[in-house]
Amino acid sequence: VPADAETLELAKKQLDKTPNGLYTHKIDKISNQVESYQVSLIEDSKFVARPVGVASFAGEKIVQVAYPMRHEKVQSMSTILGDNSLLLKYINPHMAVVVTMVMDEDGQSETKLATALEKANKKPRKPAGAGTPEDTPDTSKSAHALPNMFVNLVDTVSGRVLHRTSHSNVDETKDVSVIVTENWVIYTFVNAKSRRTEIGVLTLHEGMIDSKGLTFFSRPEQTTTFSSFDARESKPVVLAKTYAFPKQVTALGVTSTRQGISSQNILMASADGALNTFHKILFETRRPVGEVKPDEKKEGLAPYRELIPGSPLFSLTYNRTLEPFTHIVTAETSLESQSLVLGFGGPDLFFIRTSPTKGFDLLPETFNKFLVGAATVGIVIALLTVQRMGNRKALQQSWL
Repeated sequence: VPADAETLELAKKQLDKTPNGLYTHKIDKISNQVESYQVSLIEDSKFVARPVGVASFAGEKIVQVAYPMRHEKVQSMSTILGDNSLLLKYINPHMAVVVTMVMDEDGQSETKLATALEKANKKPRKPAGAGTPEDTPDTSKSAHALPNMFVNLVDTVSGRVLHRTSHSNVDETKDVSVIVTENWVIYTFVNAKSRRTEIGVLTLHEGMIDSKGLTFFSRPEQTTTFSSFDARESKPVVLAKTYAFPKQVTALGVTSTRQGISSQNILMASADGALNTFHKILFETRRPVGEVKPDEKKEGLAPYRELIPGSPLFSLTYNRTLEPFTHIVTAETSLESQSLVLGFGGPDLFFIRTSPTKGFDLLPETFNKFLVGAATVGIVIALLTVQRMGNRKALQQSWL
């Protein structure tokens, strides 16, 4: 903290506003760990950062870090399911997504004993589309490949790893894109074996409230406080799905609106220079494998299909030839249905306005403004005429 009086005064005010303490963290890409600190004031003019926790990733290197969007507006803290039950969203503003890669490739080789045990316990694979809704086919992993990429959800206040998932055969020479929106974590990577881009999706939840669990006479026990140091309350329930995309993804983004009422669209910049937009429900982790149940149809869930189509109908750049974007920034407008999108990172800049839920608060182009205006003027003239006639009649009756 700079030693000037103005900065010290601002830091003191910030400490006074946070009765639970002011916390910060450091991403150390040399030692590959996340260090958490608590900032406190001593001697009225000196600040000290005390270590609180550390998340160490030994044998791995940090390749990407992503944080939740600070000014994102969340309209609802739960998702209404088809049977009217509530799936509570897990939203932790202190969470960071840390993607790590294994540094030592020799450590990935399997022993003969492990291979023999795996063959002995190997079960026949089910065909794609068959199985229970809880099963998720993962064709990205080889039968004998060990993971070389890990996606870690880290609480930057306590320094604890909340969740950790892994992937195999990841091409380390290709960039990994990550975005965090509401209770969703979306990341992309290139599978070196299948030579395709894969999209990992994680949705975080606190739990579920039954359709009859929230009534006028009964309410579930819910706490209004949240602590990163409570191991039971701070860990989320994670649902996961993996999808495939026919093009290499260079950047990820998500649309943002004024009040967060419109549904979000996922933005993907591909290596061919296109900027694609997809409805968020395509990446839903609860898409069933097999037949869709009636309650799932009410939510608009479709059967799980691994491939996300790269149709030109989803492209915001249309037929324009552009260099691939490495960053996507979105901003809200004064209209809830509209979102501004800016793609940059190369020699080209691309700016467009998009409508995630179409223009529900806009008048269509075929709207007859002249007819409405003429009708409004006619109604006003008729009201004034009737009012004048009423006043004249009342005046005549008063003289009788």
